[in-house]
Amino acid sequence: MASGTLMMVVLWLGIAHAQSPTTGAIQGVITDAASGEALPGVTVIVSSAGTPSQTALTDGSGAYKINELAPGAYTVTFYYLDLTVERSDIRVGVQKVTPVFHKLDTARAGGEVVRINARAPEIDPTSTAQGITIDSNYLKNMPIPGRTFEAALGAAPGSQGDVLGVAFSGSTSLENQYYVDGVNTTGLTFGTVGSPIINDFIEEIEIITGGYNAEYGRATGGIVNVVTKSGSNDFKGSIFGYWQPGQLTAQAETTPVNAASIDVTGDLGYRADFGFELGGPIVRDKLWFYVGFGPQFRRIDYTRTTKRQTDCRIVLPDDSMSDCDPRLVSAGGNANGAADLDPDTGFYVTETIDSELRHARDRSYSFLGKVNYAATPEQQGQLTVQALPASGRRPGLYGPASGGYVYDTLVSDVSAKWTSKLNNNKTELEATIGVHREDFNVDAFNPVLQATPRQILFNGSLGVWGPGFGESPETNAACADNADDKYPYITNCPMDAISYSIGGPGSLTRDLEQRRSARIGLTQRVRAAGTHEIKAGIDAEDNVTEHTRSLSGGSFIRNAVGQQIDVLRWVQIAEMDDPRARFDQVCYTLPPPTDPDAETEFRCDHLSGTPGAEGTLVRGNTLNWAAYIRDSWQIRPNITINIGVRYEEQRLRYAAHLRGQVNQLTQEPYGKNALVLEGEFAPRVGVLYDWTKEGRSKAYAHWGRFYESIPLATNNLNFGQPIIYLQSYSPRLCGMSDPNIGGPDGSACAADPSITADLRQEMFGVYGSLIAPGVKGQYLDEIVAGVEYELVDDLKLGLSIQNRRFGRVIEDLSVDGAQTYIVANPGDWSAEEEAKLQAKIDATEDVAAKTRLENQMAMFRQIRIFDKPRRDYNALQLTFTRRFGSKLYSQGSYTYARTTGNYPGLISYDDNVILPNASTQYDLIELLANRIGPLPQDRPHYIKLDGYYTHDFRRHGALTGGVRFRALSGQPRNALGPHYFYGDDQSFLLPRGTIGRAQFEHGLDIHLGYSRPLPRNMRVEVFLDLYNIYDNQGVAAVDNTYAPAFRLGGSQQSANPVSGGTYEDLIWVKTINGDGVETPRPIGRNPNFRNTSARYAPAYGRIGARLTF
Repeated sequence: MASGTLMMVVLWLGIAHAQSPTTGAIQGVITDAASGEALPGVTVIVSSAGTPSQTALTDGSGAYKINELAPGAYTVTFYYLDLTVERSDIRVGVQKVTPVFHKLDTARAGGEVVRINARAPEIDPTSTAQGITIDSNYLKNMPIPGRTFEAALGAAPGSQGDVLGVAFSGSTSLENQYYVDGVNTTGLTFGTVGSPIINDFIEEIEIITGGYNAEYGRATGGIVNVVTKSGSNDFKGSIFGYWQPGQLTAQAETTPVNAASIDVTGDLGYRADFGFELGGPIVRDKLWFYVGFGPQFRRIDYTRTTKRQTDCRIVLPDDSMSDCDPRLVSAGGNANGAADLDPDTGFYVTETIDSELRHARDRSYSFLGKVNYAATPEQQGQLTVQALPASGRRPGLYGPASGGYVYDTLVSDVSAKWTSKLNNNKTELEATIGVHREDFNVDAFNPVLQATPRQILFNGSLGVWGPGFGESPETNAACADNADDKYPYITNCPMDAISYSIGGPGSLTRDLEQRRSARIGLTQRVRAAGTHEIKAGIDAEDNVTEHTRSLSGGSFIRNAVGQQIDVLRWVQIAEMDDPRARFDQVCYTLPPPTDPDAETEFRCDHLSGTPGAEGTLVRGNTLNWAAYIRDSWQIRPNITINIGVRYEEQRLRYAAHLRGQVNQLTQEPYGKNALVLEGEFAPRVGVLYDWTKEGRSKAYAHWGRFYESIPLATNNLNFGQPIIYLQSYSPRLCGMSDPNIGGPDGSACAADPSITADLRQEMFGVYGSLIAPGVKGQYLDEIVAGVEYELVDDLKLGLSIQNRRFGRVIEDLSVDGAQTYIVANPGDWSAEEEAKLQAKIDATEDVAAKTRLENQMAMFRQIRIFDKPRRDYNALQLTFTRRFGSKLYSQGSYTYARTTGNYPGLISYDDNVILPNASTQYDLIELLANRIGPLPQDRPHYIKLDGYYTHDFRRHGALTGGVRFRALSGQPRNALGPHYFYGDDQSFLLPRGTIGRAQFEHGLDIHLGYSRPLPRNMRVEVFLDLYNIYDNQGVAAVDNTYAPAFRLGGSQQSANPVSGGTYEDLIWVKTINGDGVETPRPIGRNPNFRNTSARYAPAYGRIGARLTF
């Protein structure tokens, strides 16, 4: 009731002043130059070429503000009595308030126009937001290492790239939110960039890395706000083209890889794109259009090399290798029946046999269309349509090329926005609706194999597999183990480290993501002990995914030749008395630990290998809504307090096909909502002070709480009952030995359900996940503080500190060795929820139900024994910005930051598992030791320098040079071991980060452009972008695997952490058997441990041309 009364007062008193997510504002104070007194009644007109002007009057304190200004350059004109003063080249950024203060010389004679060409300060005196704004000049004149806006995000201080995008302020890249023209376009499944707009269509990019107000939420990383170009009263546009041939790419440095019989390296064949963009009036001063179209093409050349091992060398006393002599040692040679090992690397010595090129191709077509309408300057609307169809093909690499896949996608966005200034400009209302959609389809590279299972072959060699699956005659001859064999005492071409893939592509998809969103905001300005700018709003999102569960041929086969054949398939289950015809099979599994007497036999449907068939499309849904209110209170023109609160709710729902079915863990029917996150109050408070009183400085501080929006990958994994049915067979049951495989073909067992799996039958996922009562939302708290000062005109310096830390995390965990999963807040389960569950147990009379609840209680209590997730980010940033018109621009930053803790966030970088809120970290409690330390994001020193300069030769053209320099600390190194159940890199054998970090890295990119004017106001430009010009390929990643899941020779191994251990302790690490018991056998060491496993891109160049008009 109180909030409603407040809103009524605001509506009655207010004068609207605000800017939307796609616009900015200009504000200032006009004073008398002689007396310093405020001047009320000054007429202020803001105008820009080709767009309608806007007008305001200064109030009693001489203050004014004009908002809803599209990003760009403006002229501000002041009229007072008979004085006219005009200030040009005033830059307005998206979501930024540009301060334009002015002292009028009222004693000056009137009648003339005083023109001042002086840029306004680059400081927003009303906002505590940290980050950077990138305009179209930056995108055009800098060597951006990519063609979409994501490639430019690394310019923000405190940002760094990771495996899925750009991360900000110690977070992962999956914790950001992305907006295009005010509409959320973040990918729904994981949280990646959803709509990759190409740079030629972009007017401005706002990157907020911290300190953002209550208008923004659902992010624990950064906010990226992209504003595309719009039409005006002038026809403007360009035609552009970019070409990156493989010939302009330097030779990539090789990284050591333990010898398998197939090596694959990928090189760019070419990348090309071209297009046009055009904007102009439909009806002058009323209706404008903008349209852009840009096809893009790429080819990747994979060099596929086959090689064989040798048995003809020995290690000499001086640790060097002898010459090759393939005779037996007993006959005076060096052959001893074991493959040669290089003593320097520990890798097998190999000989190259043959190589071939296999090509991958991609093509996409970017389209953007926009219409802007102004009924009046106070009533404006916008409609935007964006589409990106794409397709490509990927050949098989470790097997026949026909085993690859083809894909096609369509990303589309439709949005509409309306802004109204009502009641004599006393009320401003903005409403936005939008739809973001992504379709993704995958099919077989060779259509004939669409209905063929993918079969992964282990425990064999190219000498057996090559002739039947299309390897070259040279490879088949050199790999054959026969009488003509050069090295008859070894297997020439073993495939121990890498499997060989035959058959179809495996997963087939018809995936869909769709977000329908709407937001409405109201802004008022109230004079009471200063000026209050109060903004309130509400937004809602209906997020839907359809995830495909379909395998080519209906199954996936793992064939350990001669030992065991595993057949895996997607299934859906039903009760044994279910009458539906499609549940025509019987599937078996093991009971859950919480209910040993639970059913283990179900009717089931082996899901079809035809995507779209019944049961293969699983629908997930999450409903988000939020409301916020914030007040920007200017006590004086140079003192501002921002205070606000945001409330969020998230409702994660069970997959549609589960609702009403019986939950096998709880024996209760599934409802609609699986997890409801309520009570997510996120307060924000900030204070700013401008000691110059002219907008040339600010000292600020901000505290805020930010909640995560859980991606829909969690819905599919935890609330969609993804069931994989594993059936393991003795090879003899699958038929006679196939000479092309060296043992029986697993396809026979996959095709005949009547063959009983004699080794194992088990369903994974049949019991879903328990949800701990009282689970609360994941959030972090942030403190930022800093100062900015315009030392001289157009030179801004900044100093800031930032602290971020998790307050609570949502993860799935297990207390019984990964047999039962619980969605919970690790380390935290409330006593209140425990009391409620105990009361339920006490009131339950059924013995089986009571036992089940008691087992759940025992597990929920153990949630508290986990270490609470920690991620602490502490940063100091120094920044500068120098701008002189559109000809000279430079910016730089130095960030000293530490990111420490035991939980990196939504990406598990150490084992490369990308399952937001469902990583493997809390699945095996015995592996939690040694995880506290510097996280993978910990790069203490990061230097960024950007700049460009245009020298105008007038009628002889103009020359532009741009420079982009980066230097940063290397990543922490670790010693990781395997777990017999979860595979590689699950165990921190030593405490995180105690064995140093990779080397310091740096790189320099250059842009060179020459443009020349043409008749009829046109201009042509050619340019060259050079990347990593001194070819420092450095260390992008280090092999942290001390011991792999399979040692040389193929046997499985596992290891537990050495709590508090040192590097010297690694030689004493012993193998853990399948029962978790330590054995006397030392763990098998990875010969590539601590070596470079990935490098940065080599030097390369890109050429281009642009015609503007």
